[in-house]
Amino acid sequence: MSVAELEITREADVVTYDKEAAKQVLLDEVRLGLLLAEKGINYNPAEIREFQDYYEHTSAYNRQRGLTGISLPHGVTARGGFNRFTPYSLVVENHKPVLYDDGARVGEISFHKAHPVTETVLSSGEKFRHVANVSQEGGVSVAYSNECSLKDKGEDCLFCSINERAKDGVLNKVLIKSPRQIAEVYHLARQAGVGNHFRITGGFVPERREQEYYLDVADAIRERYSSFYGVGIIGAPSDFGVLHKYREAGFTNISHNLEVWDRNLFAAICPGKEKRNGGWQHWVASLEYAVNVFGKGNVHTNIVGGLAPLQSTLEGIEYLASKGIVCHFSAFRPEKGTPLEGYRSPEAAWHWELLDKGTEIFRRYGFTTLQLYSGPASAPHHGQVFQIKYGEFEGERLAQWKFPSLD
Repeated sequence: MSVAELEITREADVVTYDKEAAKQVLLDEVRLGLLLAEKGINYNPAEIREFQDYYEHTSAYNRQRGLTGISLPHGVTARGGFNRFTPYSLVVENHKPVLYDDGARVGEISFHKAHPVTETVLSSGEKFRHVANVSQEGGVSVAYSNECSLKDKGEDCLFCSINERAKDGVLNKVLIKSPRQIAEVYHLARQAGVGNHFRITGGFVPERREQEYYLDVADAIRERYSSFYGVGIIGAPSDFGVLHKYREAGFTNISHNLEVWDRNLFAAICPGKEKRNGGWQHWVASLEYAVNVFGKGNVHTNIVGGLAPLQSTLEGIEYLASKGIVCHFSAFRPEKGTPLEGYRSPEAAWHWELLDKGTEIFRRYGFTTLQLYSGPASAPHHGQVFQIKYGEFEGERLAQWKFPSLD
């Protein structure tokens, strides 16, 4: 080997080493984020209020002294509830919020801010933010209904707080959003350059009503735009042929959220989904059929990490990935007013193992970062880990990922 070739090899080794070292820094920050979720943060609400987005500050979670929408020093997103007896604390130094771990300075953190377009007043008089929100990734997310009809039947999913949140008049000023309102916020977002993904979800409603509503929304959007990129989050239809109608209407992705892979736990934790949509086997069959309609990686489901044993959850992610389905996973957080209030989510190490092994499955089956962010609103929980592990970052900071522009 010549001297010149040796120098090139050495330079390449340095670059590789630096990239690997930076990757470890970022993955360690992911672990820190999981520890914050498990152990909480000690802070003075009045001291940090000026740094928070107003809408985040008024949310039910934050009014219960929990912090959301935090970016840690290297860009990893985190959250954590208030806890006086934790090694983690947040203080203000030189007019900046700083995180400490048992007295050792971790670094400056930042709070996510809502996009200015969300303050726009719609033609109906409501603000944009009361109908939809804009994600940090540059997408529009709509919960068309803030209530779920399963409550009246006594069949709510045991972990879900949608009906409890519907009582919150601060956040839920518009209980049912009309297709016209949704099309208007989508148009405003797209004009502002942040309508590059559209996500619509809501509480359980009868299948026919859900289908008609989603198609009306798509039609209203397409009065202005020939196409849009987005996901409809729906219950498994009794007739799989209905899925073609969603695709024809313009949805590019579809999701049925299973919540739990184990079929027995599914029936126990999601009694309404078990009784009203054909049961666990029907949900899985509908997801598999949907791949024929929307294509590999464009069909999604979500599992709540921590409601079932780790091995069962990973088996579900693996099986669905083998069928071309992206099985997203969020972290179980016991919610106030639900039957599981007072329960505990598994420790941070459990969630890390799920993140580590789950993202390996995604990579092995050839899914992309875009597909990880295009489903139900569970990323960046695993989306950021996917990016870090496979080198989608520069230096020692993970930049905010954005949906590709449509215009």
